[in-house]
Amino acid sequence: MKRLLPMLLMSAVITVPNMALGTPISSSLVLSQQDGQENITQKIQVAFPNFVVVSLKSGNMTTGNFIDFNNRSLIISFKGYTTGIPLNEIKAIEFKDKVLIPENETVICQQTNSQCRQVAFTPNQEQELIIFENIPVTNLSLFQGAKTALLTISDTSEEEEGENINDLSNENINIINFLEMDESGELITITLVTIKR
Repeated sequence: MKRLLPMLLMSAVITVPNMALGTPISSSLVLSQQDGQENITQKIQVAFPNFVVVSLKSGNMTTGNFIDFNNRSLIISFKGYTTGIPLNEIKAIEFKDKVLIPENETVICQQTNSQCRQVAFTPNQEQELIIFENIPVTNLSLFQGAKTALLTISDTSEEEEGENINDLSNENINIINFLEMDESGELITITLVTIKR
């Protein structure tokens, strides 16, 4: 019996390659997909203003101070009470009021300090809006308690529009003005306003 088991295992190993296998993926296709992934995504820094107006899918609205945003819920506080609103219940979020502006793109603002300053955020018609559609919620990396985050975006637009993204650097900061959720709560359309740091 002890000799039979190794023989059976060896015959299984030898006979497997004789089975019909699926057509292999072309190596050039795999390489092009890898290259595409490397070239089409980039991260930009975004800032969250302090106050939110939340439109719910039920038709109701609620307001509060922005606390946190993750791939499951928006957390806000109002009159000393903190609440989490599931993203699949949210239709849109409008951001208003004051915003923390970091000194450069490597600074993550959690509170006002020497590297972050607070400014009033009042978007006007003269400011250019940048809109990114159908971004997975997971592409928005926000550290708990932070007021700035990194947004991973796909650069599938034309080169001229891509230049706007490259301008979002140490000289500028992107402020989230509006978030619109899809039905599932997994994809968002983000409207940004870019201002000088």
